Amino acid sequence: MSRHLMVSAFAVLALTASLAAQSKPNFSGTWKLNVAKSDFGVLPPSNGRTDIIDHQDPNLKDTVSDDAAQGQQNYTLAMTTDGKEAINKPGGLEMKNVATWDASNLVVNTKLQFQGSDVTIKTSWALSADGKTLTESAHLESQMGETDQKLIFEKQEAGAAIAVAGMKPAGAMATANSAKPNYSGTWKLNVAKSDFGPIPGPDTRTDVIEHSDPTLKVSTSQDGAQGKQEYTLNMTTDGKEAINRPGGLEVKSIGGWEANNLVINVKLKFQDNDVEAKTTWLLSEDGKTMTQNQHLTTAMGELDQKMIFEKQ
Repeated sequence: MSRHLMVSAFAVLALTASLAAQSKPNFSGTWKLNVAKSDFGVLPPSNGRTDIIDHQDPNLKDTVSDDAAQGQQNYTLAMTTDGKEAINKPGGLEMKNVATWDASNLVVNTKLQFQGSDVTIKTSWALSADGKTLTESAHLESQMGETDQKLIFEKQEAGAAIAVAGMKPAGAMATANSAKPNYSGTWKLNVAKSDFGPIPGPDTRTDVIEHSDPTLKVSTSQDGAQGKQEYTLNMTTDGKEAINRPGGLEVKSIGGWEANNLVINVKLKFQDNDVEAKTTWLLSEDGKTMTQNQHLTTAMGELDQKMIFEKQ
């Protein structure tokens, strides 16, 4: 091959590589899930979901607000598109993500454990030619079997994006990720909607919460099989350990933020047995419903509870 042809060949290869790199889409924007057009497979459908994506390749951040069947969920996934593993902990779950390009589609492989079972998810992100529709095709595998989902997102205009994100069109614009909820108020437990697992739940319960971040005070009054109980827990949301003694029990609590969800880890001894509880607080978009998802670990085993509170 002559020197001229060799140079030309390298030029063509360089141009091809450049065009291939340029063909990769940018997913930045505010995306609203079209529930009617989406297919959730055997899993319960979302009532409404909005993703705010910040994509500066290879960095990608997806801030999610989802009114799911399990209650309101707010979390952020941060990853890269260069095949490096990223670990996120939305709602207290440890989620491992590896994202890579497959031509112009982004493929995200996810591994996590849900209720003690391994779950793997392979999701392919495809952007329409006009850049207005994002399709996420997911294949999920677990010990219970396999299922497929197809989520259709539609890009929001600038004004709609501001409204969805809950931001003001003028002045300082806080991002969705920085808008930590405030749980202050009087909350009544909806016993009928709650799930206490194998442990009997209370007949009634009311929590009065005073939240001035990072200070959190929860005054509880409940009545049930164990009789009437009234106690107050004083905690913080900045990762510092707090010690309270409701009913003579020493309760150690550590509260911290995971995205926009408050996660409280508790340790105590009950009848000489160690008990650990991890509770994730989820606040609905309208601020009227608080869901507390709790995982308890004891010498007798593990269990999950879901408590639904309604603001009074």
